[in-house]
Amino acid sequence: MLTELNIENFRLFKKLELKGLRRINLFAGKNNTGKTALLEALRIIAADAHVTVVNNIIARRGQLIAGQEESYESLFNRNSLQHQEPGTELRIRLGPIKITKPGVSDGKVKFTATKTSGTWGTHIPFDHPKDGCVFVPFGNESSFPLQQLWDGIVLTPAEDDVVSILQQTILPDIKRVDIREDRTLVRLSSEPSPIPLKNLGDGAQRLLLLAIALVSAKGKMLLIDEIEAGLHYTVQEQLWSLIFEYAEKWDIQVFVTTHSQDTVKSFTHHLEQPGCAETGAYFRLQKKRNSDDIEVIPYDLERLELTLDANLEPR
Repeated sequence: MLTELNIENFRLFKKLELKGLRRINLFAGKNNTGKTALLEALRIIAADAHVTVVNNIIARRGQLIAGQEESYESLFNRNSLQHQEPGTELRIRLGPIKITKPGVSDGKVKFTATKTSGTWGTHIPFDHPKDGCVFVPFGNESSFPLQQLWDGIVLTPAEDDVVSILQQTILPDIKRVDIREDRTLVRLSSEPSPIPLKNLGDGAQRLLLLAIALVSAKGKMLLIDEIEAGLHYTVQEQLWSLIFEYAEKWDIQVFVTTHSQDTVKSFTHHLEQPGCAETGAYFRLQKKRNSDDIEVIPYDLERLELTLDANLEPR
């Protein structure tokens, strides 16, 4: 489990130091403060900078052009890039990666984007990235490997876990799920025949992705971009309860971003539950005063509660 993360020269981050990471980590902030970029860095770390993952990240932003190595410049901090020697190639450097497990070191990772020898290739496929974590995107959920993950779940006890998560959040009468490339059907106790999941609204579809992601992330990192998308605030309370429960049970480290104060409130509520205060951590990403550099502000539970009580936005 990561406890510290240092990021240098990646996207908006000239230098970002994150300390006090816990099992469940929530990041808030205004637009253009690096929330998605932070998840991208974590995704690259989990994949050991595998080229298919790097290319997938660039392609999701519409910045990957086959045959043009300049596509990779979008990964690097612009100000730092301008001070590098012209003509040098681009590379992401990881190290040392130390994951906290019995007998292993202290969970600290340094992630540096530099100009040095070695590069990737824009010709390498990106539509089936070799991820080392589970990433739930915002806005382009068609890029979520739904069918691939479901194929590893169906007809196993994990399928029961997916159904249970849906029952406890949004579909109490769901019995079964059938996912194929062209459609997803659900069987409800209140309906005589299976019905398309899309008939039940965006919230049900989003919850299915989150349930499959949570079940598939056992022993890995789970990254969720804008967790509140499509979800009513009343659903978020139970969702956080399940994330806290299963993250501990299945050894998952969770990193979540949000724009929603309701999400921050429901997260805070779970931090207040017995035994949870040391499980979760809240951070705000923001631009430094009179600068484009990004800083991270950690909030302990007391400060977070005071901010919400004063009706201020901790984001």
